[in-house]
Amino acid sequence: MAYAVLASLFTTTDQMLNPDPYSIPCKRETIESLHKNIATLLSFLENSPPHSYQTTKILEEKIRDLGYETEDILESHIVKHFKSISGSDHDSIDMLSKALEEVMKEFESLMKDVKEIRGTGNFDGSLSVVSSRSTGKSKFVLLDENFMNQMKEQLVTEDSRLKVLPIVGMGGIGKTTLAKALLDDPFVVGRFDIRAWVTISQQYRIKDVVENLLKDINVRSTNTNIEVDLDGNVGLHKILFKRKYLIVLDDVWETKAWDELQKLFPDNDDGSRIMVTTRQSEVATYAAKSYHEMKLLNDVMSWDLLRQELFAQENCPSDLVEIGKEIAKKCHGLPLAISVIGGLLSKEKMTREYWEHVAANIKSVLTEKDDQCLEILSLSYNYLPHHLKPCFLYMAAFPEDDEIRVSILLKLWVAEGFLKPNSINMEKVAEKNLKDLIERNLVLVDQLKWNGKPKTCKIHDLVRDLCIKEARKEKFLYVLNNYIDFNPKEAKVQRRLSILPSVIEDEVIVNKFNLIQSMPGNRSFICFNDNRGKWQEYIDLPSYIWNMPQLRCLHAELSILPPLPTGTEMQVCVLKSLETLFLIKNFRCEDEVLARIPNLRKLKIEYSADDITDWSYYRLQNLAKLSKLETLRCGFEVICTETLVANLAFPVSLKKLTLWGCRISWEHMKIIGVLPNLEILNLRYQAFEGSTWETVEDNFKKLEYLMIWSHDSLNEWRVDDANHFPSLRLLDLWQCTNLEEIPSSIGEIPTLERIEVGCCTDGVVSSAEYIQDSNPDIKVVISRSH
Repeated sequence: MAYAVLASLFTTTDQMLNPDPYSIPCKRETIESLHKNIATLLSFLENSPPHSYQTTKILEEKIRDLGYETEDILESHIVKHFKSISGSDHDSIDMLSKALEEVMKEFESLMKDVKEIRGTGNFDGSLSVVSSRSTGKSKFVLLDENFMNQMKEQLVTEDSRLKVLPIVGMGGIGKTTLAKALLDDPFVVGRFDIRAWVTISQQYRIKDVVENLLKDINVRSTNTNIEVDLDGNVGLHKILFKRKYLIVLDDVWETKAWDELQKLFPDNDDGSRIMVTTRQSEVATYAAKSYHEMKLLNDVMSWDLLRQELFAQENCPSDLVEIGKEIAKKCHGLPLAISVIGGLLSKEKMTREYWEHVAANIKSVLTEKDDQCLEILSLSYNYLPHHLKPCFLYMAAFPEDDEIRVSILLKLWVAEGFLKPNSINMEKVAEKNLKDLIERNLVLVDQLKWNGKPKTCKIHDLVRDLCIKEARKEKFLYVLNNYIDFNPKEAKVQRRLSILPSVIEDEVIVNKFNLIQSMPGNRSFICFNDNRGKWQEYIDLPSYIWNMPQLRCLHAELSILPPLPTGTEMQVCVLKSLETLFLIKNFRCEDEVLARIPNLRKLKIEYSADDITDWSYYRLQNLAKLSKLETLRCGFEVICTETLVANLAFPVSLKKLTLWGCRISWEHMKIIGVLPNLEILNLRYQAFEGSTWETVEDNFKKLEYLMIWSHDSLNEWRVDDANHFPSLRLLDLWQCTNLEEIPSSIGEIPTLERIEVGCCTDGVVSSAEYIQDSNPDIKVVISRSH
């Protein structure tokens, strides 16, 4: 994975050149030369096509392997430096320089190859030939009659303007099948003078597109008045001019292609239509204002499709129904997978024993018996820009069917160092990369946050298999599922290791192979435990974290911060890069500590000592000094006293605040209400207590989301005016078991979009329904259970 290792090396060498007390000692001219070569190679990759041919591909493999070698040399030197009490001496610096001399010779050789390719402009070999597709009857059965009818209406509507109708979805989801069915539907055929189909694919030439369209027009045309001119572009435009046409452009990959293609088609103002199939949402929105996005099938539709593939109009034998449904379900809604399985089952005897074997080995059947699935899906991977490939392959590290928390995923991408370097906010870069992968239909959004952004995501099982395969081939990531999968020789050269829960449970496997020692090139160890998320023991963090200036995120459940170094150990190291700190027990907000973490953006703290009576010891008022803090979660497992309120303050920069167990009187809500930038407020488990909360004007000016969860002491909530929450969009009430009602003025807030109610009184439910009746634009969701 050439781009990934170069991006990491660029950051490493940049840090080594940075004039900082904690920078790594080295010969500057050597690192400067290396840094320059890395920057040139990065630029070369960024400007080369994502799917390169053999010459460029071999060069990329050389860059990758040399990058790994260089990374090992530099990181070995860095480790020695930090392990040494006195730091690296001149001997170690000389050793580093000598080790890099040979590396630099290889870099110079690569630079010559790059210049040669740049000089000729020959990134690729010959372009692939575009051919029209056969439109014989598909094996796929289209299940959604309502949607088919809607698409037909859009095709034959009386609107005379030329319309573009994009169909979007992941590889294998049935876009091409749908377009074929529409193109040849008898209801559609008779309403167009000309119909034609052409596959665009990743590499194309306009000349080939035109020729194949003309050939397809000739094949499909039953009108003897149409003379097909095979001379090229002018001939196509002449044939389409003043005739009502339906053209299918199958498999369009980029907006640039659409810019070139749309020029071929005249707007005759006669109701002509162009259907475009694409895996890229960006292409669809670029070509038209709206598009149809094909979704994965649900379990019922999956079984219907498999059943019709196998038995057409006949009934499935009763003893195969249940196991057939299980097989269909394990295809996870992808029509391509169902079709492959259907083809396999149709060739064998219809026995329950064989079907049970297929159900138990569905993934191996799909990937070993028929390479069609991975071949189709691999097109999407091959066409990814270089900077997105490592992000995509990293998805293989997570367990199958895992709901991946987006916040964790983005932090891991940043920590791995393979994001595009020289970016001010790496988290924003990671977020943009995820958005791109979602728009390319490679990553699926699973759950959304209240504001519509993805909260969790996942990938289809077959896509994950592709990631695992490509990641191993690129020496990027080795996923260990079980004992049988482990190949010591192959694992030895991998840069990352992901151990899944099934392996963690078997300590014999872990100990037998001594995994870490058997992978000398490994630089990331990703371990999943089935108990993750459950309460663990407290962890005493090591003191050396105070001397890690590049530390960006410290996420350790229930941790205790070590004291600051003193005496001879004292080194004034400011953790300028630290932005996230989770989850710290009994955090003392001392001035000296806060001065070490000036750029902290996210903080989670918890207080659980049994004998806290004087809250001044923890100096919680100093939280207000964290001027960059945007997200704070603060919980208390102790009985809080009034001194807590007197010693509690929040920074004005705060955007999201979560409190639980504080048991502060509702009278003191003003310490939160006056925060000028607060957008999200989560009040969980007795964060406040008392029977009445009366809001005041000029508070919560930017608050968009309010959750009140498990507050059984709250009886009355008074909101006299809608201006008390002028920006509120979502109200979430859970387990407010004594609250009489939602104030009616809440329904008058012009920005309010949604109210969610769960496990609350009948009065709360009735008032929510009344608000919805008064304002139908407000959506109300009511749940009687958790």
